[in-house]
This record gives sequence, structure tokens and C-alpha cells, in this order.
Amino acid sequence: MAEGGKEVDLVEDILATPFSSRTFQEKLNIVSRGRPTPMVASLTRQGKGFVRHFQTSNYDRYPWLTASEKLCKLYCWECLLFSSDRIGVWSHTGFVNLSCLTKAATVHQESSGHVKAAVLSKTFANAGADLQLSQQEHMQTEVNNEMVKKNREILKRLMDCVIFLGKQELSFRGHDESSPSSNRGNYVELLSFLAERDPDLQYHLSTSRVFTGTSGNIQNDLIYSIAEVMGEEIKTEIKSAPFVAVMVDETTDVGNTPQLALILRYVTSAGVKERFVKFVDVTSGRRPDDLANLIFHFLEEYKCPLNKVVAQCYDGAAVMASGLNRVQSKVKEKAPMALFVHCYAHRLDLVLTQGASRLKECKLFFAHLKGLAVFFSRSPKRTQLLDEICQRRLPHVAPTRWQNTSRLVNAVFEKQTALKELFDHILEHHDAYDEDTVLSADGFHARLGDFEFCFLLNTFNGIFEHADVLFATLQTKMLDVQFCLTRVQEFCHSVEQEKRNFSDIYEETVRISGVPAVLGGQGAAQEDLRAHYQKLHHSIVDNILSQIRNRFQDHNRLMFLSLLNPQHFHTCREKFPQAAFSSLMQSHKRLFDFPRLKSELTVMYGMADFEGKSPAGLLDFLRIKNLSESMGQLYALVCLAVTIPVSTASDERSFSALKRLETYARNTTGQTRLSALASMSVEKDLLMDLKHKDKLFDRAMEVFLKKERRMDFIFK
Repeated sequence: MAEGGKEVDLVEDILATPFSSRTFQEKLNIVSRGRPTPMVASLTRQGKGFVRHFQTSNYDRYPWLTASEKLCKLYCWECLLFSSDRIGVWSHTGFVNLSCLTKAATVHQESSGHVKAAVLSKTFANAGADLQLSQQEHMQTEVNNEMVKKNREILKRLMDCVIFLGKQELSFRGHDESSPSSNRGNYVELLSFLAERDPDLQYHLSTSRVFTGTSGNIQNDLIYSIAEVMGEEIKTEIKSAPFVAVMVDETTDVGNTPQLALILRYVTSAGVKERFVKFVDVTSGRRPDDLANLIFHFLEEYKCPLNKVVAQCYDGAAVMASGLNRVQSKVKEKAPMALFVHCYAHRLDLVLTQGASRLKECKLFFAHLKGLAVFFSRSPKRTQLLDEICQRRLPHVAPTRWQNTSRLVNAVFEKQTALKELFDHILEHHDAYDEDTVLSADGFHARLGDFEFCFLLNTFNGIFEHADVLFATLQTKMLDVQFCLTRVQEFCHSVEQEKRNFSDIYEETVRISGVPAVLGGQGAAQEDLRAHYQKLHHSIVDNILSQIRNRFQDHNRLMFLSLLNPQHFHTCREKFPQAAFSSLMQSHKRLFDFPRLKSELTVMYGMADFEGKSPAGLLDFLRIKNLSESMGQLYALVCLAVTIPVSTASDERSFSALKRLETYARNTTGQTRLSALASMSVEKDLLMDLKHKDKLFDRAMEVFLKKERRMDFIFK
């Protein structure tokens, strides 16, 4: 026998797979080959002034003697094949003491065990009964394996249903899953639907009394098995990733349970990935120490070394707000390179919130605006009227979703005339509406014609046009911090430019709502009124700019990222950015070979092939051109840059999945099941990739079959 072009050591092979466990044909092949008689030149014994070598003439003296050249040991060929003693020296352990070979061989060949093995060896070739028995066993094995194959196909159908329901975020169980029920739940009904076109599945469901695969426990085990395979794949990705960032956010589910979402960001061969891992119930421990320990346990569970962790990103949610700095400092104690990043999208939300709440006029404006949205949401009749006249609904406003306020401003700005017509209609047909509706309509009609309201509507609509673009940028997975900081600077510039638009905004407001009312009942001149609104306009802009510059002060800590800023390549070509390079040496001194890195950066700045490429673009370029090894230090720096996250948008997406999975009608889902279903929902791409590459079913079956099952799924 040969394996990979090399002769297999037959004795070692028999020790690995005992002769008794082989098929009859394999046994015949071994017996027909006969005992191996290798030289075993390395089997020696050193004494005082002599070296004793194994002599091949021993094979003639002892016709049962054989040896393993690889293991460098002697064995009894007949006992090796037929002895029931699995711990004996000549049948299992191997003999090596050449000094007493003659004595030991004589004792062995006279033993009853050896004699019995010799008899079995001589009679084996004529064992017709053994042949018949082997053939019968072979037939039984074939029948068993054919049945197992069908059973495993049935198990695949069950997994297909679990994957479909999990991916689509649909409930599994029904209120009444008994046979007479007209709705036995999505899982059972989907299996029944598939069975209509699958005779084997139909036969299994209708005849099996041992394992139908429809019970709640089996459903859970299948969900856990698939989720565990996904988790193992994530562990594999983490193992090969150069760096890892931890992203944490918190929300309260429909059962009023605080849930912490844990996300990992890293670079794979396919690019930057942000993988949702699990939800954790933090009801019992919400202190900074508890959260830090939870993060450490989480990293240990996913086999992520602390020296790989280069960033930690939070959004300042309620569960972490009071101890945000303590959490990040605790993590940094054990993972010193874990740079703290406060979610950029959350920062922008805080900037715009502060920009509106510090001025009385702005507070009143947004209060009226939100009241307008609430007015229509509380009555189907009002909503129908809104659909008929405005043909656009007003979005609800949530405290943590500033973009909804932006959309509300935009909707009212675009439909201002139509909204006036709507309120005119209500006032003209007041008999058809209740007093509250008419009273509110009169107030909103007056508000839409008020100069100050219209002026602020125009002002914030202009600012939010830029803010919406920045929000969309900050919530993109693939972008790096340096790119987003550049976009923040561009946003500041755009907001600064809004000061120049005051005249246009003022004149447009005058055209729509007329000349502003005299302030404070005094006979002030129009110039004074114009100056007042110009001051208000500039105060709003300055407040936002002040807030954004105060909250986005990452320049010093992230200065090293400017090494990869494509806008600076032409200046770096003339003068190497030593300050940014020194920043990297101080913050990540253990990660890089800095002389080599400087050389590679100098090459990058000087070559047109790298011109204009962002860190993400550089990552793709280095991979496509197979430069990740020849420019290994630059590749590591690029991986570091793209691993540092800019926002917890992936956490927010997992919360959206949580709300869809755990509804008011289905709010008793266990924590383990909830995390498993969330993994299948959030990481659809990973789930389907594993399925299409045929990595899912067999691996999930291995996990599923760790428990004893009442149906045979294991091949013989």
C-alpha cells in the first residue's frame, strides 16, 4: 500500500486500525501480503565497548517475527492480527530490548496466546463461514448506510426549514400544534408544504413514531446547531484576522429586559466584516466592572487574544452612560491597544440635539413640529385626509433617531402649502370633526403661516440636507475613521456656508408668510427684525459648529491615520509625515517594524499606483496585486486603520432584528435561542455562504448528533 507516493508501514497501519475491525476483503489482502520483514537498522543496543544491531536472520529463526521500521519495534505477526490481547508487548506495545530477544522470543512462542493466534492464522484462509458472515455483515452495512443516507436527507430538510424561518425572522411555534389544528405554526406548516413535493419527507412525517423532527426541543437543537456552526466560522475568521475591534451597544427589548449587543469588526480575505455574535441579558450586572468583565469573557469565548484588540466602540447608551469612561479604561488595562471610539453617528446626533435645544426658539419649533406628527398619528380619519391631500405621511420622531426629525422637517418643508390646504379643509368642514381636531387644526394653520416657524423650517431644512449625507456615511460598515473625519470636516464647512444663505432664506420666508410680526409689540423697524433673525440664524449655525468641533476631537489620538490619507500623499512625497509616524510609534509600538514601515510608506507615497486610494482601496489593491507579504508592514497598518470602527450602526441593525424577532405576541424566547435566531437574521450573508459552500449541513449535523438521537444518522 502507498500513500502520497510513500510506502505505508503495514505494522503501524494495523496498530492504528486493528485487524479485527476491518472488512473481510481487507483482512484477506493483509494476510496475502504476508508479514513485513524490514531491516530496522535503527534498532540497536549500546553496551560497554560494543553496539548490538538487529539481525535480519532473526526472521528465519522466528517465522512469526515482524517489525515496524517507522516505530523501530518488533512484533509477533500472528498475535498482531489475531490476538485478543490489546495491551501485550508482542501484539500492541512492541519489543525493543535486543539483549534478551532470544529469551523473550522463546517464552512468547510457547505461550497459549501465541499458539491460539497461530492456529487462527493458519485456518483463516479456509474460513468460509467467516466469509459468509462478512458478506452478510457487508449487506447489512449497506442497508444500514442507505437508511442513514435517507435519514440525513430528512434532517437536511428540517435544517432547511430552520434556516428559512431564521433568515426571514419568522416565528417557529404555533399556538396549537396538534394534528387537528388548522395552523400548527410556521415550522410544521412549512415541513408539510415541502412534504407535498417530497415523497421521502411525506413518508417520514406520516409513518415515523420515534423521530419526526417537529417537537419544540428538536427545533431548538437544530437552531443551536446551526448557530454554533456560524459561531465556529466566526472564530476561524478571528483566528486569521490581524486585528479585532469590539463594538457594544444596549437596548431594552419588548419584555423590558436590557439587552447588550456584542459585535466584532475585523479584516478577512473578503474585506472588512462586522459580525454580530450575541445578545446578553445585563439585568443582573450593569456596572462598569460587570460590563468590562462581560467583554473579557466574550473575547475569551471567541478565542480572541487581547493583544489583537485595537479598538472598542460604544454609543453611550443608557446602560453605559454613567460609566462609559470606566468601561473603556477597564478594558484598556488588559488590552492596552484598545483605542476608545465613541460612536460617530451618536456624536452627530448629540451635536444636532444640542444645537436645537440650547435656543428657546428652536425648542418651541421642534415641539410644534413633533406635535404636528402626533396630530395625524392619533386618528385614522386625519391620516386618511393627509394621504388624500398631501400624499405623504409625516414620520414619527424618536429621541435616539435624529434622522426621523430630519425627515419630518423635510416632509413639512416640501408639503407646507398642502398642509395649509388640509387645515383649511378641516376648518371649513368643522361640522365633520370633533372640537380637539378643529382647535388643533386652527393652531397648526396659524403656525404654518407664522414667520418664525417658516424661517426655522427653512434654516433647519438646509442644515439637515448636509447632516443626512453625513449620517449615511457614518453608518457605512466599510469606511475607516480617517475618511469619516474628513467627511465631518466637510460637513462643518457646508454648515459654515449656510451663514451666506441667510438672505435667501429670509426673502423666501417673507414671500411665503409675509413680513414678520413686530417683536414684543414695539414699533421696531424692519431692519431690526431682519437683524434679529440673522442673529438667530447665525446662533444656530455657530452652536452646531461649536458642538461638532468639541465632540469630534479625535485628531490627536488618531493622528497616525493621516499616514493613509490619500489627500496628503502629494505633500508626504515631498516631506515625510514624521509627526503622524511618531504618533503611531507611541500608540502601537509593539505592532510594527518601524524602519521597514517607513520605507514602505515612502514607496507608497512615491508611486502613482497608490495615488488617491483610501485605506479600504489600499486593502483591496494590496490583496489583488499579492503585495500583502512584500509590503507586510503597510498591509498591517491598512488593516489597523480599517478595523477601527466609526459607529455602532451594526449594533443598531441587530436591535432592529431584535424588535422583529421578539414581538409582544412572542416575548418569552429564551436568551440562547434569541441570540441564535438573531445570528441567523443579522448574519444572513454568512449563513447562506456556509450553506452554498456545503459547509453547513454536515457540520451542523455533527453538533446536532452530539446528543443521542432516537433515529440512526451515523454511517457504519
